[in-house]
Amino acid sequence: MSRTDEEIKRYETKMKSCTTMTDLLVAMSSWQSYAQSHNLSTEEKRMVDEAYLKAEERLITAVKPSLW
Repeated sequence: MSRTDEEIKRYETKMKSCTTMTDLLVAMSSWQSYAQSHNLSTEEKRMVDEAYLKAEERLITAVKPSLW
């Protein structure tokens, strides 16, 4: 596994483990900076981006009942 693959996996795990929207937004900002600075392709970014979307959905769903 290359260093880039290891970092991608680390960011994916980080997204999945976020427990607050703030944590998730900070993780996404960090990920975007990493992806941009390493010129990652759309395919290379796909796994982490999908993990972000799932984590966002999970966190929004967890908060939604408290809004009503």
